[in-house]
Amino acid sequence: MNVEDDDVGTRLHLIPALGLPAFASPRESPSTIDASAGLDALYRRALPNAPDGYTPEHLDCPTNRPVLRSAWKLSSNESSWLDVRRNKTLDPMRDLLRRINIPNFDGPSYIDKNAKNQSALPNIAIAMSGGGYRALTNGAGAIAAFDSREDNSTSPGHLGGLLQSATYLGGLSGGGWLVGSLFINNFSTVSALLNDPSHTVWQFDHSIIEGPDAGGVQLLDTASYFRKIANQVSDKGDAGFNRSLTDYWGRALSFQLINATDGGPGYTWSSIALADNFNQGDTPFPVLVADGRAPDETVISGNSTVYEFNPYEFGTWDPTTFAFVPIEYLGSNFSGGILAPSAKCVRGFDNAGYVMGTSSSLFNQFLLQVNNTSIPSFAKSYISDLLTSVGQDNNDIADYSPNPFYGYHNSTSRNAQSNRLTLVDGGEDLQNIPLHPMIQPHRHVDVIFAVDSSADTDNYWPNGTSLVATYERNLNTTRIGNGTSFPSIPDTNTFVNLGLNNHPTFFGCNSSNTSSITPLIVYLPNSPYVFQSNISTFTLSYNTTTRNAVVQNGYDVVTMGNATVDPQWPVCVGCAILSRSLERTGTKTPDACTQCFQRYCWDGKTSSAKPPSYEPPFKGQAVKTSASTRQRGGFLVTVVASAMPYLHLHCGLGEAPYYEETSSILRFVDIVKEKLHTVNINEGPRTHKIIDLDTAISTTARVEGKDEDLIVGAKLGYAYYKPESNKLEYIKKVWNASDGAGKEERMRCNDGAVDKAGRYWVGTMNDPKVTSPSNEGVLFRLDPDLSLHRMVESATIPNGMGWSADDKKMYFIDTPTRNIFVYDFDLTSGSISNRQVFFHYPDDEEGAPDGFAQDVEGNLWTAVCGGWKVLKVSPKGVVVGVIDMPTRMITCPGFVGEDLFITSAVEEEAEKYPDSVDLGGSVFRVHVGVRGMPLHSFKTR
Repeated sequence: MNVEDDDVGTRLHLIPALGLPAFASPRESPSTIDASAGLDALYRRALPNAPDGYTPEHLDCPTNRPVLRSAWKLSSNESSWLDVRRNKTLDPMRDLLRRINIPNFDGPSYIDKNAKNQSALPNIAIAMSGGGYRALTNGAGAIAAFDSREDNSTSPGHLGGLLQSATYLGGLSGGGWLVGSLFINNFSTVSALLNDPSHTVWQFDHSIIEGPDAGGVQLLDTASYFRKIANQVSDKGDAGFNRSLTDYWGRALSFQLINATDGGPGYTWSSIALADNFNQGDTPFPVLVADGRAPDETVISGNSTVYEFNPYEFGTWDPTTFAFVPIEYLGSNFSGGILAPSAKCVRGFDNAGYVMGTSSSLFNQFLLQVNNTSIPSFAKSYISDLLTSVGQDNNDIADYSPNPFYGYHNSTSRNAQSNRLTLVDGGEDLQNIPLHPMIQPHRHVDVIFAVDSSADTDNYWPNGTSLVATYERNLNTTRIGNGTSFPSIPDTNTFVNLGLNNHPTFFGCNSSNTSSITPLIVYLPNSPYVFQSNISTFTLSYNTTTRNAVVQNGYDVVTMGNATVDPQWPVCVGCAILSRSLERTGTKTPDACTQCFQRYCWDGKTSSAKPPSYEPPFKGQAVKTSASTRQRGGFLVTVVASAMPYLHLHCGLGEAPYYEETSSILRFVDIVKEKLHTVNINEGPRTHKIIDLDTAISTTARVEGKDEDLIVGAKLGYAYYKPESNKLEYIKKVWNASDGAGKEERMRCNDGAVDKAGRYWVGTMNDPKVTSPSNEGVLFRLDPDLSLHRMVESATIPNGMGWSADDKKMYFIDTPTRNIFVYDFDLTSGSISNRQVFFHYPDDEEGAPDGFAQDVEGNLWTAVCGGWKVLKVSPKGVVVGVIDMPTRMITCPGFVGEDLFITSAVEEEAEKYPDSVDLGGSVFRVHVGVRGMPLHSFKTR
């Protein structure tokens, strides 16, 4: 859904001057965010206290030399900080409960009555899940909703003050970027980061792979950006520390998340503890999470060691390592929990970007795609060399060597005898919400507001997987949970079937069901209120409109549309906050809270049958969820979906997606760059491979009886391609002397398809590398006996072709005509006749039809090259659906199950269409809920 749509107008207000969301209730007049609010705080950042920028340095140790501590209690630093923070939460909690106004219950008086007894008061935590920029922006909306400093957040129906009332704030992966960016930028407000006048932070319209806008405080073009990063990482290696892809990833993240020149290479995670607002208890306690993983080890929730980064320490509560090290001295050579008397102390290892990158190291796979970007060759060389050293299978590892836990807890620690400590993305064990630090008994958390931006379903919505993983971990017979307690959680099918992932749900309402005190979980799953925020985790650029829309949607997710979906929701939030505290103080639960718990608590029922495809409707009175049609250019159509990048590439001309079901391999070609791409769909984008060819191929098909060989349309005609030798063997060249001089040079093959009888139809066109388009193209048909037949003459750019389910019709596109033609087709002879226009793309619309894929219902899913979309054309030749695309040059779709994989080409007019540039040449994936027609093999005699 686009934020410009009229049906959002009363819910999402954009400030014309800034393009920023005003967090306003529908029943209030639109208001603006003060553009200066919080900006002073944005400039008073955490301290750049690393001694030598990004390079860790060996220095003399302090008089009290750092040592490890066992994790049997909180650190003295955290305990002392808690005394200050818990007192600072009294006023905001009192004010929040006053505004919530639980019927027949005096919330402020309750706080006053128990103010001198910290253990009686509510202890709140907020946990932000992973999920890339989707998680950052959706989570940012939640934080804005909880932050009393934001404009309108304390108005009726809003929840401002919950952040100020919280003791802990955790993040993981994209949620960790959010938490880290807030704290490294001096606990700025979300609106201050959105408003940043220097255009330095949160400018996600520039892909992190390509680098920041050469403006603001960065002043770097792409070449300088990668040279700067490469030099910094190289300096770390020269200083004797192991490097990993996470070094590059963390540095790149910093340019987008930290408001400082060059992404603040001197800013450390431990510097948060030096900030006045943190020391004075004016902020929650930030915690990021990562998993321990040795090289080549598989991480699952039952065997992973979960590590946390907080302002004071790095370590784990798990019974394996069960220790913490002062985070400021990571990189020092600890052994048995101490430093040798002659050993120096290392400082600067805990770079803030590196810590954020560690919690999201799964994104390192994007750096595997550097060969498909325009970054400088020296940067590609750096990363390629590093990949060679770490191995492709270990590209997600962050190296924390020397292992600070070496020789410590030898009887239980899995890595006590290893000099290396390697960590990975905190969500790799499926615990994508950082609940682990919040359920530690020593922290006595009462309620966790768990914001879930995960992409668990086929359509990138959450389905409770992260809660299930944490629950199962606590049941594990290895006792990895180490005394933590977590409420019962149903299976993920139940989440979807009962709608538990479609609205806030409470878990653990009845604390008597657990043997020890268990936090109440307020589950806040991402769902569409004003925007389809189910953007792929691996989308690496958001334009400002999309960024702001996801933030606004996140605001509405946690406030339930500012209480427009349920007017009692703020009361129920207040009841969740108070629940455990009321139990401890023996206070009767208010009737209004009893009603809330009946409404939002999971009642223990399950429904474990496989659910249908999950596509949640829009919520809120101002969103017309019944409106299934929308104007798209000249068409009134159903908006099927917005496609998400699956492989962020820059193909010159991506084409011909073809799925081999037996091997789960999707292949496609880049005609311009003369490459063949493959990816295993079951195993994901990290299996993407690129094969360099000697010549361009434009279409591929299977050969019956030859599982390994392909038949392709190449420069001169039909050829066999043998993957084992990477060689082409022409079996039928399409031009001869009778076609005139120069035809072989100035022509090439284009699109193609195999009919049910095993004949291969391939169109030819003028080669753009040689000459301009003309109508001397031909549609050829190669029969199993290798006889060649000219079927259509005078074509210009022959593209999509296919056949009706009854094999009585053949469809064919000649792109410049803007037509999809239909012919009568005879399957026995292969003849075509009686050409008609099946569908004409309007002359006043951008673009023209390119390739298509046909579904089993007879619809033609047609790419519109230059038109930003894929059209769903019915068997009657009527447009009945559209897929909105984030780039303009869309070339060809192909089916994989009920998903379409869609190729694209590089943007040819970058200055005219700048929004199309970043994703031009990528491959996209979108769920359409219908399978494609079967693909046929070429038959030989």
